[in-house]
Amino acid sequence: MGAEGDTAPGSMLLPIAGLVAVIAMIVAPSAFLVLAVVLAVVGGGAALIRKPPSDQGTPVQLQEMPSSTSSAKKGANFTAAHGDGESRTHEVNGGSHVQEAASPVQSAGDCDSVTTAKTADTNGDSASSPLTSGTFTHAADDAAGSVLPAAAQTSQPTASAQPAARLSKAPDSSRDRSAIEDFTPASAKADVKPQRPAVAAQAPVAAPAVAGKAAAGGGAAILARLKAQRAKAAEDSKAAAAAPEVVVLYASQTGTAQEVARTIQASSAEHKIKSKVMSCNELGWENLSSERTPIVIIVASSTGDGDSPDNAAKFYATMKRKTQPLGQLKGISVAVLGLGDSNYTRFCHVPKTFRNRMTTLGATPFYQALDADEVDGLEALVDAWVDGLWEPLKRQVALLNGAQEASGEAATAAAPGAEVAAAGPAKLEGVPPLPPCRVCLVWHTDEARRAAVAAAEAARPTEEQVAVRDEEGVYSAEAPFWAPVREASVITAADSDRRVLHMGLDVTGSGMQYQPGDSVGVVVQNQDDLVDALLKRLGADGGAVLSVEAADGSEGGRLLPHLNWPCTLRHAFKAGCDITGVPRKSLLRVLAEHCTDTDQQHSLLLLCSRGGRDAYTTQVREGQPSLVDLLAKFPSCHPPLDALLDALPALAPRLYSVASSPLAQPHQVDVAFSVVRVATPHGTRRGVATTWLDAATSPPPASGDAPVVRLPVFLRSGGAFRPPSDLSRPVILIGPGTGVAPFRGFLQHRREQLRDYSGTVGEAWLFFGCRRREEDALYLKDWEEFAADGTLAHLHIAYSRAQAEKVYVQHLVAREGAAVHAALADGSGSVFVCGDGADMAKAVHAALADVFTTHGGLTASEASARLTTLANEQRYVRDVWS
Repeated sequence: MGAEGDTAPGSMLLPIAGLVAVIAMIVAPSAFLVLAVVLAVVGGGAALIRKPPSDQGTPVQLQEMPSSTSSAKKGANFTAAHGDGESRTHEVNGGSHVQEAASPVQSAGDCDSVTTAKTADTNGDSASSPLTSGTFTHAADDAAGSVLPAAAQTSQPTASAQPAARLSKAPDSSRDRSAIEDFTPASAKADVKPQRPAVAAQAPVAAPAVAGKAAAGGGAAILARLKAQRAKAAEDSKAAAAAPEVVVLYASQTGTAQEVARTIQASSAEHKIKSKVMSCNELGWENLSSERTPIVIIVASSTGDGDSPDNAAKFYATMKRKTQPLGQLKGISVAVLGLGDSNYTRFCHVPKTFRNRMTTLGATPFYQALDADEVDGLEALVDAWVDGLWEPLKRQVALLNGAQEASGEAATAAAPGAEVAAAGPAKLEGVPPLPPCRVCLVWHTDEARRAAVAAAEAARPTEEQVAVRDEEGVYSAEAPFWAPVREASVITAADSDRRVLHMGLDVTGSGMQYQPGDSVGVVVQNQDDLVDALLKRLGADGGAVLSVEAADGSEGGRLLPHLNWPCTLRHAFKAGCDITGVPRKSLLRVLAEHCTDTDQQHSLLLLCSRGGRDAYTTQVREGQPSLVDLLAKFPSCHPPLDALLDALPALAPRLYSVASSPLAQPHQVDVAFSVVRVATPHGTRRGVATTWLDAATSPPPASGDAPVVRLPVFLRSGGAFRPPSDLSRPVILIGPGTGVAPFRGFLQHRREQLRDYSGTVGEAWLFFGCRRREEDALYLKDWEEFAADGTLAHLHIAYSRAQAEKVYVQHLVAREGAAVHAALADGSGSVFVCGDGADMAKAVHAALADVFTTHGGLTASEASARLTTLANEQRYVRDVWS
């Protein structure tokens, strides 16, 4: 590589090669053809490094982004500096070409070097392309591949010098670099020297050095082969462009449905099916049509009591409008996979609604639907459904292509990363394909804009945010109400290893109309120390300001809206991405792709493979490593920022049951929550929201020493989980631990209603469980007051550790079985359960079934059917969490 001011090697070859060509034409005409081919390949790259004429397009300055390897391959990154003061980070994947600059930029002059490397063309094959470190323009249609720099200055926001495997080039002081920001600190720049790629660039293709007629024949063969390759590339590109694009949508609150959707989209490349993946809101209902989205796969879950996940809420609400014209989805083929938990009353309500509503509006199912139940094990059910998807999907694609029959027997392309999977210490079974990166990052280099974005984030909440009011009192995670914290106190003993906080939020003037059984959503943030550790590990500048564009250049929708871009990189990790949740397999697959150590790569591939399910369960699900933990364990992993931000799930709001009644306190909403601390092999894991809330309210507001603390909140309806309006009917409330909190609101409400009530009163029961009376009997004073004034007829508390043999709420339900049966058997009583869904809810369900068999004379199957009936009648309602 030439140093600053050097003449490009390719440029020096041109006059020498020209002289040799003249001599060859005179002395040995038969060998001239071979020389012509050599000169065309070797010298062709040199021609491209000159400033192109105006009819060849506008050149774009290129800068290589740090990647796990320096070779130009699928997943390599570069940035294009634009005249608007921004640089766009692009991920190059098979199936797409480099996007041109949105705005022109002046050429920086002749380049310092030229080389070639294998790049992916539009059908995923390889072709040699000239690489330059300075400028490029799109070549003619017959030039397959994407152009990448072989040597360039690092442009990814970085806080330190990049590893030696990265490429860099000494800056040229004579060039106009005003549009490019160098994020490398001065202390690091001194150590950054020009580096050769860790993997050598591919040499230019040249004719073999043979003489006479054989050489002439070889040259003709090469020309023919090159012509055939160009023809094939053009044909494949045309076929790919004509093929219908499958759209994989997800409605996901916790990230599971998103994970499945991204796996489906990534796997479609193995079957030569063009596809893209996004949340329902990212697509937008207005973009759903037979022309734009002829084939749609939806992976959906529910949240709360059958509510739509946040990233599909707008799409879902629009779909359900009765004003939607029938037949508007005619011509769309759809398949729906539902993910749910039968512990919830309205199991898979959202995916069922997607199915029914889209069919009503004219869409046609092309593959059987499935409502997968977490109780039965999601993974096996989902894997079987996905395995069966491909043949029907191929037939549908072929049908839209106008083919007579589906090409089910057609050869399939190798999954991205297949070679690296086979390169590990042992053969891996079922390694998922690499999910393509959907985004490119736009780095804002205008200092005024960067300062404005950083200032707004630092001032959060701004005066404008605090002043937000909705006329109907309806708020959301995107537009929350910033509620002042009126009170906060610890309601467990100081010497207990459990820390439970009671918090009162002031909703005066918000217009919020809450009810007992509703939940308060809190928009949360990751802890600063975790974000700092992540930025340090990535070697990235948290102050860099970014926006997001589609990697394929498509318009419509807004990718990664949870980042609330433009934003600083720090804000993206702090408030936009979940960096502490149990890592999904798609994230592990992305991290594996960017490991330079073979053993570390193999370990990550094993964890995300089907053959590594047991390892994933023990090391990831049970081990609960954070993203920082993973990157520390696999130090050779250097994921690009665009791929990492695309792979990380959104940081979801946390929901807490309302622990008050508007009849008792209309302007204050109470909640209670445990501050989560979990011991893991990686150290103590802290709950994202509860740790943040605990820190935000220390010292508590009541002390008078604390400034006003505001939290971004919104309400979510409890649906059927609310007190019965008929006070004459019996009601049974079962809630151990913080699961009892909503029943404080239920009973406050009941007390206020009874003040002016003169009719027959049904009995109210409360079954509460905790460890010990003096340690964690939450709201004990309230329960005793409710029992004293008649709001409660029966108060039963299970102190699990007050005696040698542990006693839980299900044991008390069984002990009071006769009375419980009497309350439910006559068809008037209701039972509400709140708390842990993994163990408690199942144990209580079994206890209730035993009540019907022991005291009602039913068989086990009849008792189960009776509980199902009660659930369908909304008289057996559960608000549980796993």
